[in-house]
Amino acid sequence: MHITILLLTAVLTTNATAETRHAEAHVHGINHVQIILNGSTLQVTYEFPVAQLNEKKHDEHKHDEHKHDKLAERLKEITNIATLVAIPDSARCSQSRIKHDLRVVSSTGSDDSHTNHQDAILETVLECQNPSALNSVDFSPAFSRFEDVEKILVEGMLGSQSLSNTVTAKKAVMSF
Repeated sequence: MHITILLLTAVLTTNATAETRHAEAHVHGINHVQIILNGSTLQVTYEFPVAQLNEKKHDEHKHDEHKHDKLAERLKEITNIATLVAIPDSARCSQSRIKHDLRVVSSTGSDDSHTNHQDAILETVLECQNPSALNSVDFSPAFSRFEDVEKILVEGMLGSQSLSNTVTAKKAVMSF
């Protein structure tokens, strides 16, 4: 009897842990940015929980047949990455392309609270006339736009220099 209870506990604990790990990629308050500079082409990918687009915070789980369309429309209102990330004017970068996407983060098939989580993703390409002047990036616009952002995890490559840093509202400028 005791062995059966121990085995059942072990199985349930393993399943609960697996579900938690599965949902960790989508954490409210944390945004992810990837920056890649290759020659004069700068790619910035900005990923954040779709709940940040909601007019009423954290209504992401509310059932609404047209919710996906409304969120996609709100995401498309972001037409320039400069509304989230400020690049030095001296680099003379102009956005040549932006792609908007909503992606499901967790699809466990269960009724748990993480089943309908989505991330919003902006993929942008900028052409820079003076890429050597790209010596910092300011994330103050993102902290101003999304009041519930606690930190932004940044990674990437500038030529042969790798980037990895965390920025906050108090320290929103990343220099390199």
